[in-house]
Amino acid sequence: MGFWVGKWLHDPPSKEYDSTGKRAIIKHLCFGPAETQTWYESADGQYYFELHIIEGLQAGDVFLDQISRVKMLEAITTEIELCKQFNETQLAALFRAEKDRMEK
Repeated sequence: MGFWVGKWLHDPPSKEYDSTGKRAIIKHLCFGPAETQTWYESADGQYYFELHIIEGLQAGDVFLDQISRVKMLEAITTEIELCKQFNETQLAALFRAEKDRMEK
């Protein structure tokens, strides 16, 4: 249910935490060269941005930054605007629900 912007696939937020205690809120997947960008919430309520380079000179490198709630809200707002621009109303609604949940 994602959408493409250039070489990036934008996926919807995950509903549940994975086995490592992460729940992806924003996921971007690139297929040339392969890499992922993930903004996620940890089970303890912290927010992170993770860049994972899958192929190329830096293959296997993972960069992880803890981010503030404000930065996560900014990233979600940007994703909502992108969804609107590409007529992805269902996806925009999912991101709005995430934003509303965080703002409570």
